[in-house]
Amino acid sequence: MKHLSSRNRKFIGVASILLFSQAELFAQSSAPKGGQSSPPVKTNSKAPAKSATTSVDPIQKTKKQVFVLPLDGMVGIGLRHDEMEQVEKIADGFGPGQVIVLRINSNGGLVTEGDLIAASLTRIKSKHRLVAWIEKAISGGAFTGLYCDEMYFMPEAALGSITMLNGATREEITSAREDWKSRVAEACAAGDRDPKIGPAMVHSEVELSYDKVGDKVTFYNDYKHEFKLSDNKENLDFSAHSAEHSGFSDGTAATEMQLFKELGVDDPTKFEANNAGKVIAEKWQKLIEGAKEEVPLLIQKRGIEGSSQGGIQFLQARIRNTQKIIDWFKKCPPELKYDLQIGEEAIEQLKDEILQMRKQIKEMQAQSQPGN
Repeated sequence: MKHLSSRNRKFIGVASILLFSQAELFAQSSAPKGGQSSPPVKTNSKAPAKSATTSVDPIQKTKKQVFVLPLDGMVGIGLRHDEMEQVEKIADGFGPGQVIVLRINSNGGLVTEGDLIAASLTRIKSKHRLVAWIEKAISGGAFTGLYCDEMYFMPEAALGSITMLNGATREEITSAREDWKSRVAEACAAGDRDPKIGPAMVHSEVELSYDKVGDKVTFYNDYKHEFKLSDNKENLDFSAHSAEHSGFSDGTAATEMQLFKELGVDDPTKFEANNAGKVIAEKWQKLIEGAKEEVPLLIQKRGIEGSSQGGIQFLQARIRNTQKIIDWFKKCPPELKYDLQIGEEAIEQLKDEILQMRKQIKEMQAQSQPGN
């Protein structure tokens, strides 16, 4: 299991399963969040359709749709390929050439999820215009942004510092370093950026500088040229200024209105802001927050609710609270697995416990019958 920043929590009565033997992406630096933005284009677009096959108004099809998908949090929990694919299906309903903006705010996360994201984005951008809008993209968040052919930064944004660490020791897995440098270089190339940039994000000893003549930028894996990006002391992080000056990004935009203008999609006669991405993201974030708030309370209630009554009443209350935890795992498995540290094995144990408690209740009811 490869992940970033799992929290230490202790839960009474639940077997918490989290395997720390595998690798994780770990953010080595952070940056202040960029300014919040608001939609610049008024639209009558409805919430996302329940199915990609839902019909689209013919008049609406004459305008290109512009989707903004907010991606907040750990890669694998808040930032997932699932939401990207939901937007993809809706965009497909309008035909090829729609505009999908990924607003990224993440410190990194699961390597395995990064692989799924790479596959999804490679497919999506073969049909639609794909743009990364960076609020903060560290480690796995940066890896996600690299797959977008267009990239814009918020003024206070940062992107970079991609290192694979051991989940148990928080130390770099040096045996995976060269492979990971190659993978990040490939991600840069996939977004039509110089592959020399990638390794400097992965390992601090890789130096990077560049020369610039007019709009032409040439990168070098040393620290000798006019513009210095990365020395041999820490991994490369781009700021909005360094990203734009070096041509790594296409520009800087603080608000959606500015971004849409930069993208040339601010003409309401040709483009329409579609709220579907925001609705999808909001729904998923509400699930995450719900699980984060309710599951720890359910774990506590398992041990105390009905305890003053004892017997059947206590077991029935315990069954109810246990089943609610299982239901949350079905609705929001990433949050329980990687943040609350309740994995599949713990859920199976809870299911077995419910069966045993129901058996106990039947035995107690039988014993309470007259004549027993």
